This record gives sequence, structure tokens and C-alpha cells, in this order.
Amino acid sequence: MEKSNDTIHSTNQALQITPIIAQAIHDGYPFALWRLPSKEEKHIIVQIGTTTTPQSIDIHQTKEAGFLISPFINPNLEQSHWIKADLHLQFNSQETYEDNINIIRPEYKNWLENALHHNKDLKKSYQHLQFNTNTALQQCTNNVAKAHYTQLVKKGIQAIHNQLFQKVVLSRPKPLPIHQFDAWAFFHRLCQQYPQAFVSVFYLPKKGFWIGASPEIIVQQNKNGIFRTVALAGTQPYQPQIPLQNLSWTQKEIEEQALVSRYIINSFKKIRLREFDEIGPKTVQAGNLVHLKTLFEVDTQAVNFPNLSQTMLHLLHPTSAVCGMPKAESLEFILQNEQYERQFYSGFLGPVGIDQEIHLFVNLRSMQWFGNTLELYIGAGITADSVPEKEWNETEIKSQTLASLLVF
Repeated sequence: MEKSNDTIHSTNQALQITPIIAQAIHDGYPFALWRLPSKEEKHIIVQIGTTTTPQSIDIHQTKEAGFLISPFINPNLEQSHWIKADLHLQFNSQETYEDNINIIRPEYKNWLENALHHNKDLKKSYQHLQFNTNTALQQCTNNVAKAHYTQLVKKGIQAIHNQLFQKVVLSRPKPLPIHQFDAWAFFHRLCQQYPQAFVSVFYLPKKGFWIGASPEIIVQQNKNGIFRTVALAGTQPYQPQIPLQNLSWTQKEIEEQALVSRYIINSFKKIRLREFDEIGPKTVQAGNLVHLKTLFEVDTQAVNFPNLSQTMLHLLHPTSAVCGMPKAESLEFILQNEQYERQFYSGFLGPVGIDQEIHLFVNLRSMQWFGNTLELYIGAGITADSVPEKEWNETEIKSQTLASLLVF
């Protein structure tokens, strides 16, 4: 990607980003906005003039930078969406544009100037967010939703006792009616509240406007060839008065996390990769929650496996942390019993080719914006030791990761 010599400065990031988002929605242009974990820089890319179509993307072979998005159901990864970085803006910690902005063609610069100078209001773009939702529980009261979900968990536990699978991850939608919503302001609050999360916003015409703060890497590979993935499972509310190293975990939570780690190790075995570092499990904080986390690292240059991220993406998605084990049996149970379509929830997403790196995360702690409704998606890992009431409570706690930062 070539860098433009044109420089655009801003002293007020909020006033600049909102019209860019609004103009993209108005014009039907895909865009992605994100902040990587432990980073201060924020990025936004816009694909000018064309919409995305489901396709297969080789993250090592693509010659253009962009943002990759996969739905939960993505056989052979052939239904992925790619947002091309026709326009790429990066912000520093002082909330001003970096000196260089990536703009491939002059007409893209004209589009940006038009968006900034017309100062469009997001409210005027709401009509472009009226997507059809197939959520079965959209109109349900919380009591009805709870009865439905706990019954689903009971069914999952029974299937485990019948030895259909060892674990299944069962999710549900949670609609939140809203009167107004500032996507940029909410993104900024997420970045402040969850510095260790991958915070993102993306928009695909006819597919949706999604916002999330994910703690879970699916594949990551830096410019030095260091590959990373994580096993993240087990959930407790964060209690500031208790040091993380003093937290205790139940057998159910320990086993749930071990199943996820085992799946990653088995994936390495399938490709005869034995040289990897396993770090953990450790207790880590993710916003208002704590999890058990094991980090796996591979030096792809040392093992001569430069395309490891693409290979592992095929093996891992959907991960056992969002699907279950064995994968095929638990996935079939999910599709037959959840009664709604996850769409991009529990898929994966992230930037590829920005600074010659790959950063893909599982799309957890996410929600979809429908203009007058926010639809949160939340789930819990079910094992033989699960208690339906506790699993419901876990999803309620997880929903607060996003819902607690909403301003009505």
C-alpha cells in the first residue's frame, strides 16, 4: 500500500470520525474501526465505491491491506468478507491524525474531504441500518428468555451425559431498545474501559453494523514471524479486592479450559508441529470478568512454516471456546437447537496486512446495531458439571461488558 503525501490534521477526533462513519453508511461503503490490545493507536479504513462479497481470503497471499471478517458458519473459510483499505487513517494517543494518511487514489481523498466538510450526522444515516433480524427472542421478556435459555442448557447437559459430545457452547441474543446511539463515543468508552481487549466497529452493507470488545486471539502473526493463539475459557466476575493469583476455580471451569487447550495442541499435531511454547494457564482479567488463559507461541521462521496462521485458521475456526468438542457434533447441536442465527457473533475479525502483521480475534462480547435496537450476543460453555441457573447468570454478567457502558 502506498502512502499519500497529503496530510490532514484534526484537533478533535470525535468531530472527525462521526462524519466519516455517517458518510460511509450513507454511501453504502464498508468500513472498519479498531484498536489493538495494549495499544493507544486507533485505525479506521474505508472501502470506497464497492461492496464486499463472501469469498476465500489467503491472509498470507493477499497483496492489499484490509480487515477480514468471518461469520460463525464459514465452511472452508469461503464465506469471509474483506474490507479493502482504500482509505486508512491512524490516530495517535493525543487524538489527532498521524502525519501520513494512506490514500491510494486522488478520488478517495476527495471523498474524505467531502465527508469531513459536510459534517454529516449519524442520526440521518439510521435508515441505512434497518436490517432484518431473524432473532427468535427479539420480542421476548427477560423471564421468557431465561426459561428458553435454561431449557436449552438442560438439553445440552443431557446430550453430554448421552455422550454426544464433551462440551457445547450455547449462546443467546439480548435486545436492548435505544433512543439514540453515538457509535464513535461508545467505541471510545470501550477503548478506555477495556485496554486489554480488541475493540472494533465494522459495517457491511446489507449485512450489518457490529461493535465489540474481544479478549480472545484466534491467530496472530507479527512482522518477525512470531505466531500466537490462545485458549481462553472459564469465567468469573472480577472482584478487585481479590488478587488474581488468589482466585480459585471449580473443576468445571478447569476442565472447560483444558478442553480448549487440548484442541489447539491436537491441531498442532495434525500438521506435525511440535516446536511450540505453552504458557499458562493463568488467571487474566477481561473487563468485568476473569478467565483462564493459555498462550501458545511458535517461531514460524525457526520451524519454516511461514503460512502457519492461514493453516491454523482453517483448523481452529470455529474454536472450541465458541462451539464445543468434538466440533462437528457440538456444531450440529447448536444449529439444531439455538433457534437463531449467530451471523458474525463467534466468527473472527481483524486487520490483515497493516504494518505487515496479522491480528485476528474471535468475535466475542459483540452486538449489532439496528438503528433503534442494539442486539447483544452472549454465550457460555456447557459441560457435564454445568448448572443451568449459573450458566444463565454467566451470560447476564457477560452482557454487562457492553451494556454497562451504554448511555441512554
